[in-house]
Amino acid sequence: MTFRRNLFSHIFPYLLLFIITAIALYISKPVSLQIRWNDETLYYTIAQNIVRHFDFNSNHYLASSIIQKGYPTKDTHLPGYPLILAVGFLIGGINEATPFFVNYLLLILTIFLIFTVGRFIANQWVGFGASFIYLIYPYTLVLTHSVMTEISAAAVIMVVVYLLFVQKESFLKGIFLGLAIVLAYLIKPFLLTFFPASIAILWIEKNQYYKKTLLSLLFSFGLLFVTVLIPLSQNQEIYPYAATRILSQSNLTDMLRMIWENFLFNCTLIINLKKFPVYGTITISMLMLWSINLAVLATASYQKKLQQWEKYINLSIFTLVNFLSALMAFLLLYQYINATRGLAVFSPLMAILSVTGLWLLTPQLKTKKVVAIGLGICLCLSYSNFVTFHLLRQTQQGQSQRLSTHSFRLEKVISKLSIKPQVVMSEKNRYLAIANYPTQVIWELPQTLQELRQVEKKVSIDLIELKESDPIFQENLQVYGNVNLLDNRYILQYQNQGFYYYLQVSQSNGITHLKM
Repeated sequence: MTFRRNLFSHIFPYLLLFIITAIALYISKPVSLQIRWNDETLYYTIAQNIVRHFDFNSNHYLASSIIQKGYPTKDTHLPGYPLILAVGFLIGGINEATPFFVNYLLLILTIFLIFTVGRFIANQWVGFGASFIYLIYPYTLVLTHSVMTEISAAAVIMVVVYLLFVQKESFLKGIFLGLAIVLAYLIKPFLLTFFPASIAILWIEKNQYYKKTLLSLLFSFGLLFVTVLIPLSQNQEIYPYAATRILSQSNLTDMLRMIWENFLFNCTLIINLKKFPVYGTITISMLMLWSINLAVLATASYQKKLQQWEKYINLSIFTLVNFLSALMAFLLLYQYINATRGLAVFSPLMAILSVTGLWLLTPQLKTKKVVAIGLGICLCLSYSNFVTFHLLRQTQQGQSQRLSTHSFRLEKVISKLSIKPQVVMSEKNRYLAIANYPTQVIWELPQTLQELRQVEKKVSIDLIELKESDPIFQENLQVYGNVNLLDNRYILQYQNQGFYYYLQVSQSNGITHLKM
Protein backbone atom coordinates (compact mmCIF):
# COMPACT_ATOMS: atom_id res chain seq x y z
CA MET A 1 0.00 0.00 0.00
CA THR A 2 2.77 2.40 0.99
CA PHE A 3 4.65 1.65 -2.23
CA ARG A 4 1.54 2.32 -4.34
CA ARG A 5 0.83 5.53 -2.44
CA ASN A 6 4.40 6.75 -2.94
CA LEU A 7 4.35 5.78 -6.61
CA PHE A 8 1.08 7.67 -7.16
CA SER A 9 2.37 10.74 -5.31
CA HIS A 10 5.42 10.80 -7.60
CA ILE A 11 3.51 10.22 -10.84
CA PHE A 12 0.44 12.36 -10.12
CA PRO A 13 2.16 15.79 -10.49
CA TYR A 14 3.51 14.83 -13.92
CA LEU A 15 0.15 13.40 -14.96
CA LEU A 16 -1.56 16.62 -13.90
CA LEU A 17 1.00 18.75 -15.78
CA PHE A 18 0.54 16.56 -18.86
CA ILE A 19 -3.24 17.07 -18.79
CA ILE A 20 -2.92 20.85 -18.32
CA THR A 21 -0.39 21.11 -21.17
CA ALA A 22 -2.53 18.94 -23.46
CA ILE A 23 -5.57 21.13 -22.78
CA ALA A 24 -3.55 24.30 -23.50
CA LEU A 25 -2.25 22.82 -26.76
CA TYR A 26 -5.74 21.74 -27.81
CA ILE A 27 -7.30 25.14 -27.08
CA SER A 28 -4.56 26.98 -28.99
CA LYS A 29 -4.20 24.49 -31.86
CA PRO A 30 -4.00 25.82 -35.45
CA VAL A 31 -6.57 24.98 -38.11
CA SER A 32 -4.15 22.57 -39.76
CA LEU A 33 -0.66 21.25 -39.08
CA GLN A 34 1.30 22.72 -41.98
CA ILE A 35 4.30 24.92 -42.67
CA ARG A 36 3.51 28.62 -42.28
CA TRP A 37 6.73 30.55 -41.58
CA ASN A 38 9.60 31.10 -44.02
CA ASP A 39 12.25 29.58 -41.72
CA GLU A 40 10.12 26.48 -41.19
CA THR A 41 10.75 25.47 -44.81
CA LEU A 42 14.50 25.53 -44.16
CA TYR A 43 14.39 23.25 -41.11
CA TYR A 44 11.94 20.87 -42.78
CA THR A 45 13.97 20.33 -45.98
CA ILE A 46 17.29 19.97 -44.14
CA ALA A 47 15.72 17.35 -41.84
CA GLN A 48 14.41 15.57 -44.92
CA ASN A 49 17.87 15.65 -46.51
CA ILE A 50 19.37 14.18 -43.33
CA VAL A 51 16.86 11.31 -43.27
CA ARG A 52 17.02 10.50 -46.98
CA HIS A 53 20.71 11.08 -47.75
CA PHE A 54 22.42 12.01 -44.45
CA ASP A 55 23.15 15.30 -46.20
CA PHE A 56 23.33 18.54 -44.19
CA ASN A 57 23.32 20.85 -47.23
CA SER A 58 20.45 23.22 -47.79
CA ASN A 59 17.81 23.26 -50.55
CA HIS A 60 17.39 27.05 -50.20
CA TYR A 61 19.96 29.50 -51.57
CA LEU A 62 20.61 33.20 -51.97
CA ALA A 63 22.22 34.39 -55.20
CA SER A 64 24.53 36.69 -53.22
CA SER A 65 25.71 33.78 -51.06
CA ILE A 66 26.34 31.52 -54.06
CA ILE A 67 28.52 34.26 -55.58
CA GLN A 68 30.53 34.74 -52.38
CA LYS A 69 30.53 31.26 -50.88
CA GLY A 70 29.82 28.84 -53.72
CA TYR A 71 27.44 25.90 -54.14
CA PRO A 72 26.32 23.69 -52.46
CA THR A 73 26.42 25.04 -48.90
CA LYS A 74 24.81 24.39 -45.56
CA ASP A 75 22.10 26.73 -44.33
CA THR A 76 23.04 29.74 -42.23
CA HIS A 77 21.25 28.01 -39.31
CA LEU A 78 23.15 25.15 -37.70
CA PRO A 79 21.39 21.75 -38.01
CA GLY A 80 20.56 21.05 -34.36
CA TYR A 81 16.81 21.41 -34.77
CA PRO A 82 16.73 19.56 -38.13
CA LEU A 83 18.56 16.67 -36.40
CA ILE A 84 15.75 16.48 -33.83
CA LEU A 85 13.14 16.67 -36.62
CA ALA A 86 14.99 13.93 -38.49
CA VAL A 87 14.47 11.61 -35.52
CA GLY A 88 10.79 12.50 -35.64
CA PHE A 89 10.67 11.77 -39.38
CA LEU A 90 12.25 8.35 -38.82
CA ILE A 91 9.54 7.51 -36.28
CA GLY A 92 6.47 9.30 -37.64
CA GLY A 93 7.25 9.53 -41.34
CA ILE A 94 8.16 12.52 -43.51
CA ASN A 95 5.09 14.75 -43.51
CA GLU A 96 4.22 18.24 -42.33
CA ALA A 97 2.38 17.05 -39.22
CA THR A 98 5.36 15.21 -37.69
CA PRO A 99 7.38 18.33 -36.66
CA PHE A 100 4.40 19.66 -34.72
CA PHE A 101 4.11 16.47 -32.67
CA VAL A 102 7.86 16.63 -32.07
CA ASN A 103 7.37 20.13 -30.65
CA TYR A 104 4.47 18.98 -28.49
CA LEU A 105 6.64 16.27 -26.95
CA LEU A 106 9.46 18.75 -26.42
CA LEU A 107 7.08 21.15 -24.66
CA ILE A 108 5.88 18.39 -22.33
CA LEU A 109 9.50 17.42 -21.60
CA THR A 110 10.30 21.06 -20.80
CA ILE A 111 7.28 21.36 -18.48
CA PHE A 112 8.30 18.18 -16.64
CA LEU A 113 11.88 19.36 -16.20
CA ILE A 114 10.77 22.82 -15.00
CA PHE A 115 8.65 21.12 -12.34
CA THR A 116 11.52 18.80 -11.35
CA VAL A 117 14.09 21.60 -11.05
CA GLY A 118 11.61 23.86 -9.22
CA ARG A 119 10.83 21.08 -6.76
CA PHE A 120 14.55 20.43 -6.25
CA ILE A 121 15.37 24.09 -5.55
CA ALA A 122 12.29 24.79 -3.43
CA ASN A 123 9.19 22.55 -3.40
CA GLN A 124 6.59 21.05 -5.72
CA TRP A 125 4.34 24.12 -5.49
CA VAL A 126 7.15 26.23 -6.89
CA GLY A 127 7.54 23.59 -9.60
CA PHE A 128 3.85 23.81 -10.47
CA GLY A 129 3.91 27.61 -10.48
CA ALA A 130 7.02 27.81 -12.68
CA SER A 131 5.55 25.29 -15.14
CA PHE A 132 2.35 27.35 -15.38
CA ILE A 133 4.28 30.62 -15.85
CA TYR A 134 6.24 29.08 -18.72
CA LEU A 135 3.07 27.74 -20.31
CA ILE A 136 1.42 31.19 -20.38
CA TYR A 137 4.62 33.04 -21.36
CA PRO A 138 3.83 35.06 -24.54
CA TYR A 139 5.88 33.04 -27.02
CA THR A 140 5.45 29.49 -25.68
CA LEU A 141 2.23 28.23 -27.27
CA VAL A 142 2.47 30.05 -30.60
CA LEU A 143 6.02 28.75 -31.13
CA THR A 144 5.05 25.24 -30.06
CA HIS A 145 2.51 25.28 -32.90
CA SER A 146 5.30 26.29 -35.30
CA VAL A 147 8.26 24.42 -36.77
CA MET A 148 10.73 26.80 -35.13
CA THR A 149 13.83 26.29 -33.01
CA GLU A 150 12.88 27.99 -29.75
CA ILE A 151 10.85 25.15 -28.19
CA SER A 152 13.60 22.60 -28.86
CA ALA A 153 16.24 25.02 -27.52
CA ALA A 154 14.21 25.55 -24.33
CA ALA A 155 13.92 21.78 -23.87
CA VAL A 156 17.67 21.24 -24.28
CA ILE A 157 18.39 24.14 -21.91
CA MET A 158 16.27 22.44 -19.26
CA VAL A 159 18.13 19.17 -19.85
CA VAL A 160 21.41 21.05 -19.25
CA VAL A 161 20.03 22.67 -16.07
CA TYR A 162 18.63 19.37 -14.80
CA LEU A 163 21.94 17.60 -15.33
CA LEU A 164 23.97 20.45 -13.87
CA PHE A 165 21.93 21.19 -10.74
CA VAL A 166 19.93 18.04 -9.94
CA GLN A 167 22.06 15.06 -10.93
CA LYS A 168 24.88 13.85 -8.70
CA GLU A 169 28.46 14.28 -9.84
CA SER A 170 29.89 11.47 -11.99
CA PHE A 171 31.76 10.80 -15.23
CA LEU A 172 28.45 10.00 -16.92
CA LYS A 173 26.96 13.33 -15.88
CA GLY A 174 29.82 15.21 -17.53
CA ILE A 175 29.48 13.24 -20.76
CA PHE A 176 25.74 13.85 -21.03
CA LEU A 177 26.22 17.49 -20.08
CA GLY A 178 28.72 17.88 -22.91
CA LEU A 179 26.29 16.25 -25.35
CA ALA A 180 23.45 18.54 -24.26
CA ILE A 181 25.56 21.70 -24.54
CA VAL A 182 26.73 20.71 -28.03
CA LEU A 183 23.12 20.11 -29.12
CA ALA A 184 22.11 23.46 -27.58
CA TYR A 185 24.84 25.18 -29.63
CA LEU A 186 23.71 23.44 -32.82
CA ILE A 187 20.18 24.77 -32.23
CA LYS A 188 21.13 28.28 -31.05
CA PRO A 189 24.84 29.18 -31.40
CA PHE A 190 24.67 31.83 -28.66
CA LEU A 191 24.03 29.00 -26.18
CA LEU A 192 27.71 28.08 -26.44
CA THR A 193 28.09 30.24 -23.31
CA PHE A 194 26.53 27.33 -21.42
CA PHE A 195 29.91 25.58 -21.59
CA PRO A 196 31.98 28.10 -19.58
CA ALA A 197 28.95 28.84 -17.37
CA SER A 198 28.59 25.14 -16.51
CA ILE A 199 32.30 24.89 -15.68
CA ALA A 200 31.94 27.95 -13.43
CA ILE A 201 28.97 26.44 -11.56
CA LEU A 202 30.78 23.12 -11.05
CA TRP A 203 33.76 25.05 -9.71
CA ILE A 204 31.64 27.25 -7.42
CA GLU A 205 29.64 24.39 -5.92
CA LYS A 206 32.58 21.97 -5.65
CA ASN A 207 30.35 19.05 -4.73
CA GLN A 208 31.86 15.67 -3.94
CA TYR A 209 33.41 14.11 -7.05
CA TYR A 210 32.90 17.38 -9.03
CA LYS A 211 36.31 16.85 -10.64
CA LYS A 212 35.01 13.68 -12.30
CA THR A 213 32.15 15.64 -13.84
CA LEU A 214 34.45 18.47 -14.84
CA LEU A 215 37.00 16.22 -16.53
CA SER A 216 34.40 14.18 -18.41
CA LEU A 217 32.64 17.41 -19.48
CA LEU A 218 35.89 18.82 -20.86
CA PHE A 219 36.67 15.53 -22.61
CA SER A 220 33.22 15.01 -24.18
CA PHE A 221 32.84 18.65 -25.25
CA GLY A 222 36.36 18.76 -26.68
CA LEU A 223 35.82 15.54 -28.62
CA LEU A 224 32.44 16.69 -29.96
CA PHE A 225 33.81 20.13 -30.78
CA VAL A 226 36.42 18.62 -33.10
CA THR A 227 34.33 15.81 -34.59
CA VAL A 228 30.89 17.46 -34.79
CA LEU A 229 30.81 21.22 -34.22
CA ILE A 230 33.66 22.21 -36.52
CA PRO A 231 32.52 20.07 -39.51
CA LEU A 232 28.87 21.16 -39.20
CA SER A 233 29.86 24.83 -38.82
CA GLN A 234 31.85 24.87 -42.05
CA ASN A 235 30.64 25.87 -45.52
CA GLN A 236 27.57 27.78 -44.35
CA GLU A 237 25.78 30.21 -46.61
CA ILE A 238 26.33 33.94 -46.06
CA TYR A 239 23.10 35.58 -44.95
CA PRO A 240 22.84 39.42 -44.89
CA TYR A 241 22.36 39.80 -41.14
CA ALA A 242 23.51 43.01 -39.51
CA ALA A 243 26.27 40.91 -37.91
CA THR A 244 27.48 39.81 -41.35
CA ARG A 245 27.91 43.40 -42.49
CA ILE A 246 29.48 44.53 -39.22
CA LEU A 247 31.98 41.70 -38.82
CA SER A 248 33.00 41.87 -42.50
CA GLN A 249 34.51 45.33 -41.96
CA SER A 250 38.29 45.32 -42.27
CA ASN A 251 38.65 48.59 -40.38
CA LEU A 252 38.16 48.33 -36.60
CA THR A 253 36.93 51.93 -36.37
CA ASP A 254 34.20 51.27 -38.94
CA MET A 255 33.24 48.07 -37.15
CA LEU A 256 32.89 49.81 -33.79
CA ARG A 257 30.93 52.66 -35.39
CA MET A 258 28.47 50.21 -36.98
CA ILE A 259 28.11 48.32 -33.67
CA TRP A 260 27.27 51.59 -31.89
CA GLU A 261 24.76 52.59 -34.60
CA ASN A 262 23.13 49.18 -34.41
CA PHE A 263 22.91 49.46 -30.62
CA LEU A 264 21.23 52.88 -30.83
CA PHE A 265 18.82 51.57 -33.47
CA ASN A 266 17.86 48.64 -31.23
CA CYS A 267 17.29 51.00 -28.31
CA THR A 268 14.77 52.96 -30.39
CA LEU A 269 12.99 49.69 -31.24
CA ILE A 270 12.73 48.74 -27.57
CA ILE A 271 11.05 51.99 -26.52
CA ASN A 272 8.73 52.15 -29.54
CA LEU A 273 6.03 49.95 -28.00
CA LYS A 274 3.17 51.35 -30.11
CA LYS A 275 4.80 50.46 -33.43
CA PHE A 276 5.89 46.99 -32.26
CA PRO A 277 3.24 45.84 -29.73
CA VAL A 278 4.29 42.17 -29.84
CA TYR A 279 7.90 42.87 -28.97
CA GLY A 280 6.87 45.53 -26.47
CA THR A 281 4.66 43.16 -24.47
CA ILE A 282 7.35 40.48 -24.52
CA THR A 283 9.97 42.97 -23.32
CA ILE A 284 7.69 44.00 -20.45
CA SER A 285 7.12 40.32 -19.60
CA MET A 286 10.87 39.68 -19.41
CA LEU A 287 11.47 42.78 -17.29
CA MET A 288 8.69 41.78 -14.91
CA LEU A 289 10.13 38.30 -14.33
CA TRP A 290 13.69 39.55 -14.03
CA SER A 291 12.67 42.28 -11.54
CA ILE A 292 11.60 39.59 -9.07
CA ASN A 293 14.91 37.78 -9.47
CA LEU A 294 16.91 40.98 -8.95
CA ALA A 295 14.83 41.83 -5.88
CA VAL A 296 15.62 38.42 -4.38
CA LEU A 297 19.34 38.76 -5.14
CA ALA A 298 19.36 42.21 -3.52
CA THR A 299 17.53 40.84 -0.46
CA ALA A 300 19.89 37.87 -0.18
CA SER A 301 22.91 40.18 -0.32
CA TYR A 302 21.46 42.70 2.17
CA GLN A 303 20.32 40.06 4.66
CA LYS A 304 23.44 37.94 4.14
CA LYS A 305 21.51 34.89 2.98
CA LEU A 306 23.70 34.05 -0.02
CA GLN A 307 24.84 30.80 1.60
CA GLN A 308 21.34 29.91 2.78
CA TRP A 309 19.86 30.39 -0.69
CA GLU A 310 22.81 28.77 -2.45
CA LYS A 311 20.84 26.72 -5.00
CA TYR A 312 18.81 29.74 -6.08
CA ILE A 313 21.85 32.03 -6.22
CA ASN A 314 23.83 29.57 -8.35
CA LEU A 315 20.95 29.10 -10.80
CA SER A 316 20.54 32.89 -10.95
CA ILE A 317 24.24 33.36 -11.73
CA PHE A 318 24.09 30.66 -14.42
CA THR A 319 20.99 32.18 -16.04
CA LEU A 320 22.13 35.81 -15.83
CA VAL A 321 25.52 35.08 -17.39
CA ASN A 322 23.97 33.31 -20.35
CA PHE A 323 21.01 35.68 -20.75
CA LEU A 324 23.07 38.88 -20.60
CA SER A 325 25.65 37.45 -23.03
CA ALA A 326 22.89 36.67 -25.54
CA LEU A 327 21.18 40.04 -24.97
CA MET A 328 24.36 42.02 -25.58
CA ALA A 329 25.14 40.00 -28.72
CA PHE A 330 21.65 40.71 -30.05
CA LEU A 331 21.74 44.43 -29.20
CA LEU A 332 25.18 44.97 -30.71
CA LEU A 333 25.15 42.67 -33.74
CA TYR A 334 21.53 41.87 -34.65
CA GLN A 335 18.08 43.46 -34.53
CA TYR A 336 16.16 43.39 -31.28
CA ILE A 337 12.93 42.54 -33.12
CA ASN A 338 14.44 39.20 -34.09
CA ALA A 339 16.21 38.85 -30.74
CA THR A 340 13.05 38.68 -28.63
CA ARG A 341 12.22 35.29 -30.12
CA GLY A 342 15.72 34.04 -29.42
CA LEU A 343 15.63 35.28 -25.84
CA ALA A 344 12.41 33.30 -25.32
CA VAL A 345 14.57 30.20 -24.87
CA PHE A 346 15.44 31.50 -21.40
CA SER A 347 11.77 31.75 -20.34
CA PRO A 348 11.81 28.35 -18.52
CA LEU A 349 14.67 29.58 -16.33
CA MET A 350 13.03 32.98 -15.82
CA ALA A 351 9.85 31.18 -14.73
CA ILE A 352 11.71 29.02 -12.18
CA LEU A 353 13.66 31.98 -10.78
CA SER A 354 10.63 34.29 -10.50
CA VAL A 355 8.38 31.75 -8.73
CA THR A 356 11.19 30.55 -6.46
CA GLY A 357 12.00 34.18 -5.74
CA LEU A 358 8.44 34.91 -4.63
CA TRP A 359 8.54 31.86 -2.37
CA LEU A 360 11.81 33.03 -0.79
CA LEU A 361 10.39 36.52 -0.23
CA THR A 362 7.34 35.19 1.62
CA PRO A 363 8.77 35.87 5.13
CA GLN A 364 9.42 39.53 4.19
CA LEU A 365 6.25 40.25 2.16
CA LYS A 366 3.77 37.94 3.89
CA THR A 367 1.69 35.32 2.11
CA LYS A 368 -1.13 37.63 0.97
CA LYS A 369 1.23 40.03 -0.80
CA VAL A 370 3.13 37.18 -2.45
CA VAL A 371 -0.13 35.64 -3.71
CA ALA A 372 -1.28 39.05 -4.98
CA ILE A 373 2.02 39.59 -6.82
CA GLY A 374 1.81 36.07 -8.29
CA LEU A 375 -1.74 36.63 -9.53
CA GLY A 376 -0.72 39.98 -10.98
CA ILE A 377 2.12 38.37 -12.89
CA CYS A 378 -0.20 35.65 -14.20
CA LEU A 379 -2.73 38.24 -15.37
CA CYS A 380 -0.07 40.35 -17.11
CA LEU A 381 1.48 37.32 -18.80
CA SER A 382 -1.95 36.02 -19.84
CA TYR A 383 -2.82 39.36 -21.43
CA SER A 384 0.59 39.57 -23.11
CA ASN A 385 0.17 35.98 -24.31
CA PHE A 386 -3.28 36.79 -25.73
CA VAL A 387 -2.03 39.88 -27.61
CA THR A 388 1.12 38.17 -28.87
CA PHE A 389 -0.63 34.96 -29.88
CA HIS A 390 -3.29 36.64 -32.00
CA LEU A 391 -0.97 39.17 -33.64
CA LEU A 392 1.59 36.51 -34.51
CA ARG A 393 -1.12 34.13 -35.69
CA GLN A 394 -2.34 36.83 -38.11
CA THR A 395 1.20 37.41 -39.36
CA GLN A 396 1.64 33.66 -39.66
CA GLN A 397 -1.50 33.29 -41.78
CA GLY A 398 -0.39 36.08 -44.12
CA GLN A 399 3.05 34.54 -44.57
CA SER A 400 1.52 31.10 -45.09
CA GLN A 401 -0.69 32.48 -47.85
CA ARG A 402 2.29 34.02 -49.62
CA LEU A 403 4.31 30.81 -49.34
CA SER A 404 1.55 28.69 -50.88
CA THR A 405 0.80 31.29 -53.60
CA HIS A 406 4.43 31.50 -54.76
CA SER A 407 4.82 27.73 -54.73
CA PHE A 408 1.52 26.87 -56.42
CA ARG A 409 2.19 29.35 -59.22
CA LEU A 410 5.50 27.69 -60.07
CA GLU A 411 4.20 24.16 -59.56
CA LYS A 412 1.62 24.79 -62.30
CA VAL A 413 4.35 25.99 -64.67
CA ILE A 414 6.52 22.94 -63.97
CA SER A 415 3.53 20.71 -64.66
CA LYS A 416 2.64 22.53 -67.89
CA LEU A 417 6.20 22.35 -69.19
CA SER A 418 6.52 18.67 -68.10
CA ILE A 419 9.99 19.21 -66.65
CA LYS A 420 11.78 18.03 -63.51
CA PRO A 421 14.07 20.94 -62.59
CA GLN A 422 16.83 20.36 -60.06
CA VAL A 423 17.54 24.05 -59.42
CA VAL A 424 14.93 26.80 -59.76
CA MET A 425 15.38 30.54 -59.40
CA SER A 426 12.26 32.20 -58.00
CA GLU A 427 12.10 35.16 -55.63
CA LYS A 428 10.82 34.36 -52.10
CA ASN A 429 9.59 30.95 -53.24
CA ARG A 430 10.71 28.88 -50.25
CA TYR A 431 7.88 26.39 -50.01
CA LEU A 432 8.61 24.95 -53.48
CA ALA A 433 11.56 23.07 -51.97
CA ILE A 434 9.01 21.12 -49.90
CA ALA A 435 6.18 20.84 -52.45
CA ASN A 436 8.53 19.78 -55.26
CA TYR A 437 11.27 18.02 -53.24
CA PRO A 438 14.18 17.53 -54.01
CA THR A 439 14.08 20.69 -56.16
CA GLN A 440 16.46 23.35 -54.86
CA VAL A 441 15.38 26.98 -54.89
CA ILE A 442 17.44 30.15 -55.28
CA TRP A 443 14.92 32.39 -53.53
CA GLU A 444 16.94 35.60 -53.66
CA LEU A 445 17.44 36.80 -57.25
CA PRO A 446 20.63 38.26 -58.71
CA GLN A 447 20.18 41.97 -59.33
CA THR A 448 22.07 42.16 -62.63
CA LEU A 449 22.90 39.98 -65.61
CA GLN A 450 26.53 40.01 -64.48
CA GLU A 451 25.50 38.52 -61.14
CA LEU A 452 23.44 35.89 -62.97
CA ARG A 453 26.56 34.85 -64.89
CA GLN A 454 28.51 34.64 -61.64
CA VAL A 455 25.84 32.39 -60.12
CA GLU A 456 25.93 30.16 -63.20
CA LYS A 457 29.65 29.59 -62.71
CA LYS A 458 28.78 27.81 -59.45
CA VAL A 459 25.49 26.07 -60.29
CA SER A 460 23.41 25.20 -63.34
CA ILE A 461 19.92 26.75 -63.24
CA ASP A 462 17.10 24.81 -64.90
CA LEU A 463 14.19 27.24 -64.58
CA ILE A 464 14.06 30.98 -63.88
CA GLU A 465 10.94 32.90 -62.84
CA LEU A 466 11.03 36.68 -63.22
CA LYS A 467 8.45 39.44 -62.97
CA GLU A 468 8.42 42.70 -64.85
CA SER A 469 9.53 44.79 -61.87
CA ASP A 470 12.70 42.76 -61.21
CA PRO A 471 15.89 44.80 -61.88
CA ILE A 472 17.48 41.94 -63.82
CA PHE A 473 14.40 41.71 -66.07
CA GLN A 474 14.50 45.45 -66.78
CA GLU A 475 18.23 45.34 -67.51
CA ASN A 476 17.75 42.44 -69.92
CA LEU A 477 14.97 44.36 -71.69
CA GLN A 478 17.20 47.42 -72.08
CA VAL A 479 20.22 45.45 -73.29
CA TYR A 480 18.49 43.04 -75.70
CA GLY A 481 15.27 44.87 -76.49
CA ASN A 482 12.91 41.90 -76.04
CA VAL A 483 11.64 39.49 -73.42
CA ASN A 484 11.94 36.27 -75.42
CA LEU A 485 15.57 35.71 -74.42
CA LEU A 486 17.25 36.22 -71.08
CA ASP A 487 20.91 37.13 -71.56
CA ASN A 488 20.77 35.27 -74.90
CA ARG A 489 21.06 31.96 -73.02
CA TYR A 490 17.59 31.40 -71.60
CA ILE A 491 14.51 31.26 -73.75
CA LEU A 492 11.04 32.31 -72.66
CA GLN A 493 8.75 29.28 -72.44
CA TYR A 494 5.75 30.61 -70.57
CA GLN A 495 4.32 33.88 -69.32
CA ASN A 496 1.26 34.69 -67.24
CA GLN A 497 0.05 37.70 -65.27
CA GLY A 498 3.35 39.57 -65.43
CA PHE A 499 5.54 36.54 -64.65
CA TYR A 500 8.05 35.17 -67.18
CA TYR A 501 9.53 31.67 -67.13
CA TYR A 502 12.84 30.91 -68.81
CA LEU A 503 14.62 27.65 -69.58
CA GLN A 504 18.16 27.19 -70.82
CA VAL A 505 18.24 27.09 -74.61
CA SER A 506 19.73 23.58 -74.53
CA GLN A 507 16.89 22.36 -72.29
CA SER A 508 14.06 24.06 -74.18
CA ASN A 509 14.38 21.91 -77.31
CA GLY A 510 11.19 19.96 -77.83
CA ILE A 511 9.16 22.08 -75.39
CA THR A 512 6.35 24.03 -76.96
CA HIS A 513 6.32 27.73 -76.13
CA LEU A 514 3.25 28.46 -73.98
CA LYS A 515 1.65 31.84 -73.48
CA MET A 516 -1.38 32.95 -71.51
